[in-house]
Amino acid sequence: NKKSIRPGPATAIILDASGSMLQRLDGERRIQVAKRGLMQAIAGQIPAGTPVSLRVFGHKEADSCRSDLEIPLQPLDVPAARKVISRIQARNLARTPIADSLALVREDLAQAQGPRTIVLVTDGEETCDGDPEAVIRQLVDDGYDVRLNIIGFALNDPILEHLFGAWAQLGGGEYFSAADKQSFDQAVGKALQVNYTVVDAAGKEIAHGLVDGDPVAVPPGDY
Repeated sequence: NKKSIRPGPATAIILDASGSMLQRLDGERRIQVAKRGLMQAIAGQIPAGTPVSLRVFGHKEADSCRSDLEIPLQPLDVPAARKVISRIQARNLARTPIADSLALVREDLAQAQGPRTIVLVTDGEETCDGDPEAVIRQLVDDGYDVRLNIIGFALNDPILEHLFGAWAQLGGGEYFSAADKQSFDQAVGKALQVNYTVVDAAGKEIAHGLVDGDPVAVPPGDY
């Protein structure tokens, strides 16, 4: 039975499990650091019942650009999400389809009924001949209610980090640089903060903010 999607904010996560995520960081594979940090952040930052989806690329086939929806959009069930994430394994030589994954997330979030946050976790550049900037720009031009946060994991590439920062800004979100486990855990926690919208009695959007973030100022009235 398909679980109903309640009105309100929704979150789509895109996780890079391409071959480069098998490289080690302080003795541990990057994919393991990312999985553990992601599971902790999901439990700690996303309110229970919030609609969440998970898309992963790189974990199914070598030398492939496929991107798979591992958790369809549904109210967050932390134990179930942990089981799915724990089974993900990066695959050697798999490539990085960032543009295609971003385009598919639009379909993943089709049933969402409020602001949408997309969190992309990646340790490398697009390698499947896609154009992520064009996909993001199309979302914006179409008036898609989205905030794109990008976490660049162990990049050590200022040019690529600048590019990711520009993409996040274009998508109305933020770029987070994560060089190690501690900074990754901090970055994913911030990137997964759920956004909300303040609506007045007439249904007009007055302000946007982050759950557990800084307070937003609104004029006196009923909301």
